[in-house]
Order: sequence, then structure tokens, then C-alpha cells
Amino acid sequence: MIKAIIFDLDDTLYDQKSPFVTALSETFQRPLAGDELAQIFNRFHDFNDQTFNQVTDATLSLEAWQTARIRYALATVTDDVTTDWAIQFEMAYQQALTNIQLFEGLASTLTKLSSYYKIGVITNGPASIQHQKLHQLQIEHFVHPDYIFISEELGIAKPDPSIFTTWAHQAGIKAGEAVYVGDNAALDMTSAKHAGWQTFWFNHRQNDQVKPNVIPDQIIQSPAELNDLLLALVQAADAS
Repeated sequence: MIKAIIFDLDDTLYDQKSPFVTALSETFQRPLAGDELAQIFNRFHDFNDQTFNQVTDATLSLEAWQTARIRYALATVTDDVTTDWAIQFEMAYQQALTNIQLFEGLASTLTKLSSYYKIGVITNGPASIQHQKLHQLQIEHFVHPDYIFISEELGIAKPDPSIFTTWAHQAGIKAGEAVYVGDNAALDMTSAKHAGWQTFWFNHRQNDQVKPNVIPDQIIQSPAELNDLLLALVQAADAS
């Protein structure tokens, strides 16, 4: 029986591609076609997921990591990414993040979910930046601060399954009573499954080249599908 629904943050609660494209359009020296933007964003997103543990363990400074990720993202279109330009992009990106919103319909659904389930967030990232995003999304209306886990604050980062087991212990629930909603096949699905959690793979980018090493309990391919699934959980809880 599900008692808690926990979400990833970036590209799960909101569309991360939108602020990225806004910042790139404002700072890059030439217009980029739609397929180029999609490839560049995917590389940016993958770099974030695969390497943030290097910031957590102090292998890289946050500033060096931020510069490295945009260089990696743009490597297919240019090798001329200066540190000054990378800083300019990062400033534009952080500014664009101040305008993010929950996926359409999600605020109302989270309100309904919170009447029946414990709602949480588990995210990798710098604490100050992730807190700013969560505040912009007004997540405090749905999630108690004790149930927001940010890797930098804990000193634990996905894919370490202990970040999930620690959350369950704090919330006072068993592993099988928690479900994790995330967009990353390996970082979210595999690690949560290794902690004994149920998993909903929010594959709205329809990235079929990288698949979980485990079988997710649900696969969702659009924000509308996610909303419908969460509302079905509300209806199930209401009927029980």
C-alpha cells in the first residue's frame, strides 16, 4: 500500500528545458535549430545527473562544474566556450529559473495528494539553488520541510540508495510504501528500486536510448499522463 509519493525536482516537477533554452537564446552567438537545442539540452541534463556527485564529494567546485556542463552540452556545435561566456550563460540560466512553474495541473493534483499521502522531494544539486527553485514552485504548500532532501545538505547523492532509505526512516514508513517519481532512468529508477521503493518513470523526453536496469512500476510519457496517474491514486485513496 502506497503511503508516500516522492518526486525528483529538475525536469520532473517543472520543464527544465524551457529556462535552459531561454538562457541559451539570450547568450549564444547564433540561432540554434530545434533539433540542435534538443540535443544540447539532453547533453546538459545528462551531464548534471551523471557528474553532480563530483561537487558533493568536493572533486569539483560548483563554479567549475557549471562551466564544464555548458561546455559539454555545446561540444557538438562549438569548442569555443570561454569561461567568461560560460559565466554569462549561467547568470542568464539562473535568472530564467526564477520564472519556472509546476507542470500544468500539477499544483491542484499535489493539493489533493497531500490529503492522503506524505509528499516529498529528493533531488541532487546545490542546496541554495534547489531551495530557490522549490520556493519558486511554491512547493511549501504541498511538502513539509522535513520531507525535502537535497543532496548537498545531506552529504548523500543519488544514485546512492541510502538517500531513499534515510527519507523513509525519517518519514516513518516502510520501503514498499514509498513511490519515487523521476525522469532519469539510472539515477532515479534504478537507485530507488535498489532501496526497495516503487518507481514511476516520468519519461516525458521519451529517451528510449537509456533505460533503467530495473523494470519501473509505471512508465509515463507526458505531463498529462503523470497528472492522470496521480489523480487515480487520489481516487483510489478516497475509495479505500
